[in-house]
Amino acid sequence: MSHRILSNIGRTAALVATLIALLTFPRDAHAVKYMKLKEAIKYFLPDGHGVFNVKKSIPPDKMAQVKKRFALRDTVDFKETLSPGPYSVYLGKDAAGKVSVYILILEQYWRTCHHKYAIGLTPDGKIKEVVVVELNCRYAYAINKKAFLKQFKGKKAPKGSRVPARAGEDVDIITGATASSDATAIVARRALALFEVFFSN
Repeated sequence: MSHRILSNIGRTAALVATLIALLTFPRDAHAVKYMKLKEAIKYFLPDGHGVFNVKKSIPPDKMAQVKKRFALRDTVDFKETLSPGPYSVYLGKDAAGKVSVYILILEQYWRTCHHKYAIGLTPDGKIKEVVVVELNCRYAYAINKKAFLKQFKGKKAPKGSRVPARAGEDVDIITGATASSDATAIVARRALALFEVFFSN
């Protein structure tokens, strides 16, 4: 067998090995967990307030309308921007049983990346704060900065045709973390959508 054929076989074997490595690369190899679930929930609770967990789902007949209203359209990169659920919602309540904060733990997947967030909403449905719980993409760490996350504070359900919390519009994109910026905006809009469906009168 000639050296040229052996060389070609060697290159092919190397390419196959590289492809296998990429396909079997651990999804959470670069995962950084910033806080545990209990810590994320406690972060939003005022002193002396208890937490109560409820599970809710989006009625099937409302899915299409909600996805359109909050610009939660599935794309090649971002799938399942809004699912029917069920969702766990954590309610912070004072001693009199009055709700002080709604807390959602939401995730977004795309390609090989996965982000998890805790989002607190005020009783009138405005975003109180977005907190990063876990990131597993090494290009995403820059989004866990106050300068970026504070852009979501005060965002609320859309009025008219203007949709809030859209990367590149009312939310600045982090250079080098475009997809992660978009993922955070998607999760913020999902939180607003869920609040409107579950708790808006």
